[in-house]
Amino acid sequence: MKEAKLYFPHKLNNLIKLPSLFDNRVEIISPGCLPDGLTVESIKLGSAVVRNPFIANFCAKTMPYRGLGSGIIRALQEEPNIKFINEPVGMQFISVIDRIADEGVNEDEGINEGINELESLILTFLEKKPGAKGYEIAEYIQKGAATTERYLKSLNKELIEYKGSRKTGGYYKK
Repeated sequence: MKEAKLYFPHKLNNLIKLPSLFDNRVEIISPGCLPDGLTVESIKLGSAVVRNPFIANFCAKTMPYRGLGSGIIRALQEEPNIKFINEPVGMQFISVIDRIADEGVNEDEGINEGINELESLILTFLEKKPGAKGYEIAEYIQKGAATTERYLKSLNKELIEYKGSRKTGGYYKK
C-alpha cells in the first residue's frame, strides 16, 4: 500500500483502494499505469520513477525506507509468485498475491496427508532442531518471513506449537 501511495500519479482523481481480499488471492489496485517507458520486467529489477518528489522525500523521512525502487524487489523476495499487471488502457497498476490454500490436516489420513511440501520440510526441520526460531525456519526453507509465518500458522493448528516467550521461545513439533 505504501508503494501504491508513493508512486501514485496525483493528477488522477481516482483513489487508491484498500486491498481486495478474495478466497484465492489479494489484489492491490493503484490508479495510473507505469510511467516513462517502465515495464513490469524493469521494475522487478529495481527501476523506478518518482512521480512526486515532495511525497517521496516526506516518505523517506517519516516511514521505514529501504531505498528507491526496492519495494518490488522486497515483495518478490517475500512472495516470488506475485503478479504485476500494468493496464495503460484502464490507467491502473494491479498487484496480485495468490493465497496459500489452507488444506489443513485430514484427521482420517496419516499425519503427513493434507500438508504441502514446505510444511513437511518445516516439520522435518523441527524434528532435527526443536525450539527453532521463525527466522531459522525461514532460512532453512529459503523463504521470507511473511511466507514462513503463513506456513507456521497453518501448521500451528494441529502439528506444531510455540513454547516460551516471544524473545526466548521457539517452535516445537507436537
